[in-house]
Amino acid sequence: MKMKTAVIYASSHGTAEKVAEKIQKGLGGEGISTINLKTNKNIDLSLFDNIVIGGSIHAGSVQGCVKEFCKKNMVDLLQKRIALFICAMNEPEYEQELKGAFPEMLFNYAVCKKVVGGEFNFDKMNFLERVIVKKVSGISETVEKIDNTAIDEIIASLK
Repeated sequence: MKMKTAVIYASSHGTAEKVAEKIQKGLGGEGISTINLKTNKNIDLSLFDNIVIGGSIHAGSVQGCVKEFCKKNMVDLLQKRIALFICAMNEPEYEQELKGAFPEMLFNYAVCKKVVGGEFNFDKMNFLERVIVKKVSGISETVEKIDNTAIDEIIASLK
């Protein structure tokens, strides 16, 4: 019997969603559900054997709904095979941001945890976000740095 997997994510500008879809395709697509936490708050985890949880880092933190989901479902999550990912662009802070994105118990339990790179999509940012990104990163146009190797490692950990 094929294991059912949920790829649960929150995305602000579409990067985490793009990564969730790559993971879904990489796992074979069938029996793999992608679930956006911003539009689906009540997820029946009993339907799944494997859970991938991901989000993106903004100003050093993952979306609140990702942290909230993990805390609220901790008991159920600790009975599944778990992989974690974040989309992030501040390379010197990758490890710290990855650890800080998820509750410590879940982080330590996960079979795989990866920073999958990210992107600055200026077309999807509001004015303030563009100003902050330019000031903090020095980048002033759309750039994509998605790490497909890290995505492949997440996929391999669940096969």
